[in-house]
Amino acid sequence: MQAVKSAKTGLERRLFAMLAGMGLKGWRKNAVDLLGKPDVAFDQQRVAIFVDGCFWHRCPVCKRKLPKTNREYWERKLERNVRLARDANRRLRREGWLVVRCWEHELRNPNGRVGFREGVRSALSERRKHRDAGARKKGRGRVSSPP
Repeated sequence: MQAVKSAKTGLERRLFAMLAGMGLKGWRKNAVDLLGKPDVAFDQQRVAIFVDGCFWHRCPVCKRKLPKTNREYWERKLERNVRLARDANRRLRREGWLVVRCWEHELRNPNGRVGFREGVRSALSERRKHRDAGARKKGRGRVSSPP
């Protein structure tokens, strides 16, 4: 278990390259100060992005099999991962964050990446509109946002 990395993984590098390729600005990697430690955080828009490993988070599509040895341990471990992710989602939302989650297989698949890109753009756009509307209500006029 010590050899399992939680940062600087191939999937993370793919995610970071994709976001940079989309020309998105204002994000940071591995936001360890936020609940659940999102892989990416857009602080200004309050959008947190997580990439969930299909094995570690019990992907319902991939349905990866548990190791044959020590099955009870693995059941508890993976169920705890799922529970912690749900809890992080709930608590981040309560704090005003929009949570975007992506499965490992979605980042590995070109069609999945297209859908994920659209989801990220949509989330950021939604938050910009929300932020701009709030600024107008407070009498600050229109807040300029990047295209």
